[in-house]
Amino acid sequence: MKVDPIDLILNKKFEYDANVYFISGNEITLMNKIKDLLIKSLKKSTSLDVQKIKNLKSVNQDVSLFNKKKLYVVDDLDEVEEDLIKSFDNDNVFLFYCENSPKVNSVKRKFIIDKKSFVIDCYELNKDAKIKIINNFLIKNNLEIEKKLFWNFIDMLDNKYMLLEKELEKIKEIRPENINYNNLIRTISKVDLVDDKIFFKLMNNNEDIIKAYNSKITNQAEANRLYFKIKKFTSLIIENEKEKDFEKNIPKYLFREKKTLVSIYQRFSFKKKKNLINLLFKTDIAMRKNASLSVVFGLRFLLNLKKIIIS
Repeated sequence: MKVDPIDLILNKKFEYDANVYFISGNEITLMNKIKDLLIKSLKKSTSLDVQKIKNLKSVNQDVSLFNKKKLYVVDDLDEVEEDLIKSFDNDNVFLFYCENSPKVNSVKRKFIIDKKSFVIDCYELNKDAKIKIINNFLIKNNLEIEKKLFWNFIDMLDNKYMLLEKELEKIKEIRPENINYNNLIRTISKVDLVDDKIFFKLMNNNEDIIKAYNSKITNQAEANRLYFKIKKFTSLIIENEKEKDFEKNIPKYLFREKKTLVSIYQRFSFKKKKNLINLLFKTDIAMRKNASLSVVFGLRFLLNLKKIIIS
């Protein structure tokens, strides 16, 4: 059965009574959060010993392993068959952690119909998920935000779970009486403002773009932050077919840049959107496989994005 990852994070009384936990999706920070939470909670509630294995074949080779109560963390789907799933010993728990792929989706369907298996799909946070997280945060910290500011707050926060979590931690630094629009956007991330400025230099010459990038982006974390931020802008371009819908979905805090964003959107034909999707796909893979080169890939991404826009 399917389990909402945000419900799992926020519900402190969640019952961890499944034999199989299957974490998948494409939002790595949320997948890692869920994996860490599950391992910590299962160890605490059921005193399971954690054992990382490549695939189920390594468990089957030694039946004696099933005589001990263990949590097997599996990152390879080899040997996963329906009969084998049903043969799992009730005293043992299996945690699968795999990014989406045709093979993963095929195996995942087998777990969804099993009531003793929890399938947890992790994707970028949508507005509903952000509302749940923010409301929980406000209640937990005895904070109140006026309605209009609340919706602005949602737009400000990142769609990546771990980045959003870090942003919320910063909000605790603001005294309740000082919570307003300017203080929120200033506190959430000074890097956000830098990222925005770099993005809006895309229509400048390459020398200006490279100079701005090299002066602000100096490490892996900053490069990833910039990339995820720009992905938010480009997702708006990809997802909105009509200009009026695009305008409506521009975050309110970017009102000064609205005209520039619309002019960029107007340059995108269907073909350019396909090229953009392909660029994002290739950059995602490159930055995951070679994290140490994120700064290089980030600049390459910017220049290739500009090439698509002006072509």
